[in-house]
Amino acid sequence: MVPKDKTSSPIDSLYPNAPIRGPKKSPGRPPKKDPAKTQAEAPVATYSGRGSQTIVRKSNDLIQNAMSTLTLSQQKLMLHIFAMIKPSDTELPRYEMSIYEFLKLCGVDPHNGSMYAQVRNNIDAIANAKVQWIRLAGTQKITMFRWLSGATIDEGTGKIVLTLDQALKPHLIQLKEFYTTMNITYTLPMKSQYSLKIYELCKSYQNLYLTKKQKGEPLVWNIETLKKQVDCNATNWAHVRRTVLDKAKSEINGHTDIYFDYEVYEKDRQRVIAVAVTIEPVDKQVADDKLNEITKSMSSKSRGKKKLTPAETGSLDDDPSILTLEYVSVPETTIPYSYGATPDLLRQELEVKAELDKLNRELTADEMEAVHTMIGAMVKMAGTPRGNDKMIDGGNAHFFQTVNNVIDNCGGLRRWFEGAAARYATRVIPVARTKSAPLPYLSKAILDDLENYRMYVTSGVPEPLGGYDAAPEQPDIVETTDFVETDAEPVNQLMPEDAATKKQVMAALLRYIDRDALSARLTTGQMEAFDDILQMTAYFCRRNVKGKDDGMMEGKANMQFLNALNKVIARYESLTPLYEAMAVMMDYDTYWKDLMKNPKIKNPKLVFQSEVERALLMPAAVIGEYTARKAQNDPRAVHKEYDWVKAFEE
Repeated sequence: MVPKDKTSSPIDSLYPNAPIRGPKKSPGRPPKKDPAKTQAEAPVATYSGRGSQTIVRKSNDLIQNAMSTLTLSQQKLMLHIFAMIKPSDTELPRYEMSIYEFLKLCGVDPHNGSMYAQVRNNIDAIANAKVQWIRLAGTQKITMFRWLSGATIDEGTGKIVLTLDQALKPHLIQLKEFYTTMNITYTLPMKSQYSLKIYELCKSYQNLYLTKKQKGEPLVWNIETLKKQVDCNATNWAHVRRTVLDKAKSEINGHTDIYFDYEVYEKDRQRVIAVAVTIEPVDKQVADDKLNEITKSMSSKSRGKKKLTPAETGSLDDDPSILTLEYVSVPETTIPYSYGATPDLLRQELEVKAELDKLNRELTADEMEAVHTMIGAMVKMAGTPRGNDKMIDGGNAHFFQTVNNVIDNCGGLRRWFEGAAARYATRVIPVARTKSAPLPYLSKAILDDLENYRMYVTSGVPEPLGGYDAAPEQPDIVETTDFVETDAEPVNQLMPEDAATKKQVMAALLRYIDRDALSARLTTGQMEAFDDILQMTAYFCRRNVKGKDDGMMEGKANMQFLNALNKVIARYESLTPLYEAMAVMMDYDTYWKDLMKNPKIKNPKLVFQSEVERALLMPAAVIGEYTARKAQNDPRAVHKEYDWVKAFEE
């Protein structure tokens, strides 16, 4: 760890200009320096003179133990500023650059007509982003500071002067031990703020990993600590794995000077507590080749742009290394958060993900109109905060995480649009038009349906390249859980009038359930679970809760649940497989006892109701997991080890 300045307290870091209180100075003691005067006397580092430097030196403490909320572009900006520090500097310089240079470092188009507003907004965001040390176990001290202690914008000369907070000095200046050196060129192509943070963490832990490897010991990262280090508020392992760790692997491996991997190290039941990580150095020649490739790519993009005059740039220096690689748009790639701030680009991107040419061949004119309306609403949602939603690089984080989850699992958005278009054309959009605020209503419906995308997608895997006709022949499969859609009207299905009364719903459900077969196969505890699940299903098929079921009702029938059940009937001509799977998974002899024993669960009945609801809306996941467990011929594994909620999260 980097030793702290023993003459400073946390309050000094927060208020560098405050008078220092303490014992009186002895006659022979040299006077203490005034921080404000020190900053005023600090040398000025110009971007023209130092902007081409790419090596950053940061203390391990600053990388590993500091928490802050910076977007990807803001992180890259701070790394460029840190790179302008020379090893010979004894004080933190003040940083001078033109407005044009600042905007380029932020990844912002300087020609869109609102230069000064963008500069002020970016500086304000960085200046107000608090940095807080992760509280160590057994300590009560919390130290906080900010990245910038001052900023001057001169609109007359087009110059900006930034002053870093003095609390950063021991972590950036004259570092002798416990620090990390890295070349920020490797971070330029990164599109995820988490990837950049993981890369920094890997570089800071690399020596420790290699030392432990020699001793045959693993380097273990605690998941809760990691979430604080990278500023991730995910509540489940699936999100951390997919959005943070897997994304970092894809952007680090093969593109930087290290190889990163991980594996689950410790679990508490189904909850992952820690991972063991691999941080291997890449061959120096390979790493150098990657640096040259990135630099060449940046230079090529720079040459393809219009040459700017000194009057436009404020400087003759036009360093290509500050540019970022362009985003390549294909249906299966996820969408960057920054597209939330660029509606036109996001609309084009959503249309690529929807594969409109294919949808045009499958959908009616009304359904295609609904698709365009949905895309328009999604564009507005992406750049707008809702409630406590976090904004990252100008994009609503919750929206992009939800959309990208569908893209990740389905190879794009086409099949989700294809499955949802009819409902939006006939029900959701017509109802939205009757509302005084149609957009919030439509936005909520879209977000809910994206979260429950399995209801609308007939298969959880992307099409093979070239379409299904080009796929190689597969061996016969005895049983499959994918729902097959056909153009023909189904012979059997639940109708809205079946939900006129609870008694009618029960009778309609039992038409498609072989109760005798279930009684012969299930235990007493499983049959008890089945009876309660059946009662709960009848309730959901008629539920009409404001805010949850708006636009989903037809008469007294909740079409969201009826449609999900009808897909099971269309596939199996029966509901028996679904209810058998649910009854075994919620076996009262094991499942209910576990709920009652869990001290974290205050209302087991409410948990049961919530899980039944999710299972009814995602029947493919339930039947698929149950069938897989059943194939293992281990009855205990079916109900004792199975965590079906995790199946929905992943």
